[in-house]
Amino acid sequence: MNLKALIGATKSAVKTGDWKQGEIPRSQWPSRRAKSKFYKWGPLYKWRIVTFSALGKDCRVLILLNEAKQIFRASFGVTENGDTKVICDYEFHASEPGWHCHARCDDLTAFDAGTNRFGAMRLPKYNRPHRRTEFKFGKSELSPVSAFNCAVKVFGIDKGDGVL
Repeated sequence: MNLKALIGATKSAVKTGDWKQGEIPRSQWPSRRAKSKFYKWGPLYKWRIVTFSALGKDCRVLILLNEAKQIFRASFGVTENGDTKVICDYEFHASEPGWHCHARCDDLTAFDAGTNRFGAMRLPKYNRPHRRTEFKFGKSELSPVSAFNCAVKVFGIDKGDGVL
């Protein structure tokens, strides 16, 4: 089972969560590596976690947004044995050229949760042309609503039991 199969799969038990600010409880994004009980982001960051099942796996997407700094990240993870394996980060940040992802296309069994981005492929590559270079989803500036819609579309979360 890999990223492509999970994105294309039917989703069930989708819970969209609410937008929040401040610390992210580790229980929302399980990791044995994390030293504190919370992931700390600055006060300008908004976050939201979407959970669902796909192909019998416990999946989640962490959406992180900082409109002032033009930072967006949607991290797709699969939680197993108390750890979340991040298999794809889809992101935009002004310090790099355009929208891109860091994807692990291997079978889920080929890596462990502690490796994070090690072994991931950046698409498109840093020095290659990027088709989308503005802080927008569709024609709209990124906002909490459009950031959520972006993550739903990119990771196929709308493919399910009529949940969204």
